Amino acid sequence: MNWGNSIVVVFVLFATFIGYMVIKAFQENFDLVAEDYYAQEINYQSKLVKLANTESSDKVVVIKQETEKLVLTFPNHQAEGTIQFYHPSREIFDKTFQITLKNGSQIIDKEDLVPGNYRININWKEGDTEFLQESNVFIR
Repeated sequence: MNWGNSIVVVFVLFATFIGYMVIKAFQENFDLVAEDYYAQEINYQSKLVKLANTESSDKVVVIKQETEKLVLTFPNHQAEGTIQFYHPSREIFDKTFQITLKNGSQIIDKEDLVPGNYRININWKEGDTEFLQESNVFIR
């Protein structure tokens, strides 16, 4: 094989590789962290106030992982709000639960969650004060 044929073969292999990479890039799914990113950014100050309320009051939700469930124990037996499980790799695994306390605890079955890493945002209200706690948990 002469050098002219070698150049053509290298060019064809390179073009095939580039075509393959373009096709794979278009097939990749990129989930946004949030669809309403700009609306959340506008309300960021209220998030900071909630985090400061949680820090200054030492009201911490204790997250305990058991074999078949997660137990979230709240500092007060009367809290209302939401618990959001954010799965960083796939949006379809995100879950949101309403807080319904029984004896000061919220029980979440692990069957409702896909195993993996989660960021948990617990947003609750006691009286007129709002609180926000952000935690990381690996569901087994």
